[in-house]
Amino acid sequence: MTAHVGTMSVDGTPISQADLARIEAEETLHAEQQRKAVRVVAAAATDVDDARMLFSILGLGDDVVTSSRSELASTVTAAAKRSRKSRAAA
Repeated sequence: MTAHVGTMSVDGTPISQADLARIEAEETLHAEQQRKAVRVVAAAATDVDDARMLFSILGLGDDVVTSSRSELASTVTAAAKRSRKSRAAA
């Protein structure tokens, strides 16, 4: 969706700041929904081949899967650190 360059659209018409903000918000939401879909598919898949087939059907490429995995790993690491801190404080 990032076909705009600067503040001009593909057809050469100017894009307002409000439109740029909306486009960026939509891209962010779309990326978040894709990462959530990866987690749901991974949890529901019976094996790796099943997961790959479902990712393909949903149009979720390797870049989305990799991004979701790295985000999940950082979330798990942060949660583990918080858990250790709370146990140490108790």
